[in-house]
Amino acid sequence: MNNKKITSLVLIPVAVIAVVMMSRAPSQAQSADAPASALTKVALGAVQLRPANVYFAGVGELEAASQVQVSAEAGGRVTLINFESGRQVKAGEVLVKLNDAPEQAEQLRLQAQVRNAEIIRKRVTGLVRENAATQEQLDNARAAHDMALGELKKVQALIAQKTIRAPFAGVLGIRQVNEGQYLNVGDRIVSLVNTQVLYVNFSLDEQLSRRLVVGQTVGVLIDAYPDRVFKARISAVDPMIGRSRTVQVQATLESPDAPLKPGMYASVKVADTEVADVLTVPETAVAYTAYGDTVFLARPDQGATLVVKRVAVKIGQRQDGWVQIQEGLHEGDQVVTSGQLKLSDGMAVQATDDTLALPASKPPVTGI
Repeated sequence: MNNKKITSLVLIPVAVIAVVMMSRAPSQAQSADAPASALTKVALGAVQLRPANVYFAGVGELEAASQVQVSAEAGGRVTLINFESGRQVKAGEVLVKLNDAPEQAEQLRLQAQVRNAEIIRKRVTGLVRENAATQEQLDNARAAHDMALGELKKVQALIAQKTIRAPFAGVLGIRQVNEGQYLNVGDRIVSLVNTQVLYVNFSLDEQLSRRLVVGQTVGVLIDAYPDRVFKARISAVDPMIGRSRTVQVQATLESPDAPLKPGMYASVKVADTEVADVLTVPETAVAYTAYGDTVFLARPDQGATLVVKRVAVKIGQRQDGWVQIQEGLHEGDQVVTSGQLKLSDGMAVQATDDTLALPASKPPVTGI
């Protein structure tokens, strides 16, 4: 009797295990042989080699092609202010006049002296022809005339300096003088800036200097206009390398359609002249997280069944809906571009068309 009880106790667990195994086997068979309609549908995209520019970043600031602090070249009292702060002026336009009454009087005296010296020179020249005067007397007459003429031109130059004009066309800054004020040589009057042509001065690592070409297009980002990229062309590359192991570069912004101002901070993107092929995937394939960037890689498992696996990737630049892959994938790999939220590692999927995917034939942008 005891042996029968023991046998019954042993057989009961065995029977339970057998029932469980038999119930699981059909379930596993159903998972492996699940119909296509039961699989999670995802869109796939291929990892492709595509030509893409590499960009170098630099920082700098805007500088006007022509900018100057208009200042007094001669001392004197201000008798006329002919401008307003912030006004556009033409080249040669009178800005300020200083008192030049003493110089005007001196000019009249010297003009009379020059006329008298000219008369004497002509008279002595005639006498020399008649042998009534010596060559020395003629030389002295000529010298006296030239000296008087030189003094006259000196005074005329001083008069011209007391009429202060705009050296070029541009926009005036804030006036720094008042009528009646006495100006010494070098005293500032107003700033003048030509904003039609602006330079972008920036620096790049010395190793990039060989890849810079005059005329090359660069993209310029200005903090005041965060949603816009301004275009400029490299106009000069410094032949010297600075102590910080950087090379100074100047690009020209011509007639920008925004009121950019000299001194504005600028971020610059320079496209590498050497275009290289890089691995790319559609931007929708990449999941961006604080722990790193990942994609779902789809590979055949058994027969035509596709199984996905989450793979960590290192991404590079983004361009026109594509992302450069630096590490983690190989050319020809298939990645999930739509439907990632429904996936987990090892899940079987069915590929379907993605109406949001980028066309494979679309060429990348190779400029800025």
